[in-house]
Amino acid sequence: MELIELQNIINQGEGLRIEFKMATNSIPGSLFETVVSFSNTDGGTILLGVDDNGIVTGIDPNAASQLTKDIITSLNSRDCINPPLYIQPIDVQHPDGLVLVLRIESSSQLHNHAGIVYYRSFEADIDITDNHQKISDLYLRKRGFFTETQIYPHLSMGDLDNVLFDKAYTLIRNNRSDHPWLMVDKEQMLKDATLWRKDYQTGQEGLTLAAALIFGKDRTIQSLLPAYKVEAMVRKENKDRYDDRINPPLRTNLIDTYLSLKEFINKHLPEKFYTEGDQRIDLRDKIFREVIGNVIVHREYTSALSSEIIITETSVQITNPNKPLFHGMIDSTGFNPYPKNPNIRKFFSAFGWTDEIGSGIRNTNKYLPLYVPGAKPVFFENDTFVTEIPLVFVSMGAFTEKWLKWMGFEDVFAENLKVGLDGVALPPSLNMTSWEELILHLVPSWHEKGTKLPVLDWPDNQVYEKNKIESVPSWNQKCTELLRKKVWYLIGILSLCTVPVKFQDIIRAFNYKNEKTFRDKYLKPLREAGFVVLTIPETPTDPDNKYVITESGRAFLAGK
Repeated sequence: MELIELQNIINQGEGLRIEFKMATNSIPGSLFETVVSFSNTDGGTILLGVDDNGIVTGIDPNAASQLTKDIITSLNSRDCINPPLYIQPIDVQHPDGLVLVLRIESSSQLHNHAGIVYYRSFEADIDITDNHQKISDLYLRKRGFFTETQIYPHLSMGDLDNVLFDKAYTLIRNNRSDHPWLMVDKEQMLKDATLWRKDYQTGQEGLTLAAALIFGKDRTIQSLLPAYKVEAMVRKENKDRYDDRINPPLRTNLIDTYLSLKEFINKHLPEKFYTEGDQRIDLRDKIFREVIGNVIVHREYTSALSSEIIITETSVQITNPNKPLFHGMIDSTGFNPYPKNPNIRKFFSAFGWTDEIGSGIRNTNKYLPLYVPGAKPVFFENDTFVTEIPLVFVSMGAFTEKWLKWMGFEDVFAENLKVGLDGVALPPSLNMTSWEELILHLVPSWHEKGTKLPVLDWPDNQVYEKNKIESVPSWNQKCTELLRKKVWYLIGILSLCTVPVKFQDIIRAFNYKNEKTFRDKYLKPLREAGFVVLTIPETPTDPDNKYVITESGRAFLAGK
């Protein structure tokens, strides 16, 4: 975890998914209550060495190592947490002291601490041990959301592949030689990892879907999930079919699936190294171990759709069947990660193939600009989760001069527009595009997405079809000839807000007189759509406040 991310969590304060605890050289008495309540509800982050007011008091550096060991040991003891949890605390050096960070994933199981079941409500850990209705509701919720936990009573150890257990032990040992799963046999490992479980609502007990996916023989997996497959192909020359592919598509266990996909990526994408501190990092490996790990860890395995990885000249596109928590673009700076298959994730973390929850998006954002200068990944949460990894960086900044004239802005805005549009990445497919081709891409995209956002009140009569756009006089020279008045204002505001800009400067760009009308008709809808925000949101009337575009706003403006 980076210091900036730690400070962002501290700034948010305690809440449903954030808890601060004072600690110096021993485990806080209430730690395990919070661990269990987070695990039983929506997950969360615990910061040790921070008081209730968000003041960093710090862990004793000399005690940090032993404190970490004591926490791990307790979390793996059924006398403390049942079923046990494997969580690796992370130490982060803050300017005011050492902070120990515990990221707790929402679990597919119901956990208790010393026999007491806790539930997270607002900032409190609530004892619900005797609330049978609440416990029943939690069981039903977890059973419905985490399909990996589905029990197959007739699935036996004979349906699993012993060779895969040997692979798993080797991978775990290579990543961490003192991992507790290395100390037990395979049956106990399955139980400790909740791949063998008992449903206390129904009385069913046995191996789960996750167990079959990780350790199952091919015929076992294909019998349970006949439609399941993972495709990987290259489309550079032959764009209708493929230049190369994994053939046949992968319908095998998740261990071999991950290794096959990594090998395919390594075959078709170049290495690039980077020195971070005193370490030499393979950027390709750093990025795509996360991307491929996310494909496997976050997939909805009961879906009949296939997972696909397609490598083109300009990008890597990944689509994955998904059970979405919301619909829309993920803002990498402020998202709250949520596990889709926490038990599968446990193994991938033990293998060293994924880091802490949310690390995939964070690390891809961190290392992709080093692999492809200027590039940023795009993540869309939907029924199909879409990830786009650009292999070229295409910026709107190259069109600043034409954009300025097209929008009808005065030259005084040119410098800021250049800086702002340089940071707006266009879809990689627009590499080497012309100005006219750009407009023919943007206008239909704006219309398609704008009409789906009722808050924008997008004009239905906006011209958006290619032949009709080209029939408008001066369509590529004056946007006011092509765009409806409201569309002109909305798009113009977004482009001005690509750098923080004061309200007075925005209305001056349009020579607009009525401030209230401008706020209500144009700025308010953009804020409600999540496309622009205030730089000082806690004090809206602050005279230093400015408006700035969000990641979702950038994606909309760029036609993504």
